[in-house]
Amino acid sequence: MSKLTLSIDNQEIIEWSKSFAKKNNTSVSSLVENYLISLKKFNESEVIISDKIKSLKDAGLRPNDKEIEKHLIKRRKRQI
Repeated sequence: MSKLTLSIDNQEIIEWSKSFAKKNNTSVSSLVENYLISLKKFNESEVIISDKIKSLKDAGLRPNDKEIEKHLIKRRKRQI
């Protein structure tokens, strides 16, 4: 087993993590290790996006600045 030293500035988080670990019969080191393992697995996983979700990709394209300006001018003219 190798050692890793963490620096955490937030004292409240330090105390909370110790309390949480104690209540869950584990150590802060185990919590951090398990978190890092989960993060690594997530990072390495391939995200599969369904065709239905992919089709939404361009559904709501944002108008460019000129289109927004045109719209605002028309709107202002209607209010007058």
